[in-house]
Amino acid sequence: MPESTVNSLPDSLVPGLKVRLLALETTKSKWETIFIGSKPKRYIVLEQPRVNGLPVKLDDSSKWAINFIHNGQVFNFYCEVIGSCSRPVPLVFLSYPDNVEAANLRNAKRYPVHIPITVEGEADGNSETPRFKGLILDLSMGGCLAATTGELPGEKTLSLTLYLNGRRTIKDLKAEKKSGRRGLGTFYSGLSFLSTNNPEVNNQIAEIINGIENIPLRL
Repeated sequence: MPESTVNSLPDSLVPGLKVRLLALETTKSKWETIFIGSKPKRYIVLEQPRVNGLPVKLDDSSKWAINFIHNGQVFNFYCEVIGSCSRPVPLVFLSYPDNVEAANLRNAKRYPVHIPITVEGEADGNSETPRFKGLILDLSMGGCLAATTGELPGEKTLSLTLYLNGRRTIKDLKAEKKSGRRGLGTFYSGLSFLSTNNPEVNNQIAEIINGIENIPLRL
């Protein structure tokens, strides 16, 4: 699946960036944490992942796949834990990757739009279903960029309602958050549409894109 391979960590992997870890030796370990820094060809440093506010120690010599998303690309590499510390802050040191794989997150052409939406997440237990208002800022057949008033949850199925001109709506468009950032009180999320979407919903998205493509070009 990767489209390219590079020999070192990209410049976009900067301190403070959120990364995901997936254990290669068990299906149960999947974490999110923060990249702290690296010493080229020697090691990389991450914050220890946290559960309920407490750090989780990763076993020495355990092997992990690490990925992060930046500017529409997903980067992936493999590391091994070489040590950890708890003071002054809980950190984990991993081997420096031999290479880094990069692939486009969305291959389909994006179109700038301004479509009001509401987003519903999955409820946890007896809590209310989280709901957010916002705008779709760009759209493709595979996903969109959404600006919302609150931070959309990751690793959960999201349900979007699009409000179009003429009081038309597209309801129950299923998506998953793939990336996110915050700026000036607004949350920006890269969303990927799920393959389980109703074909009728997909057709409605295609109609929007076809309408944009057919707008006459004015010189």
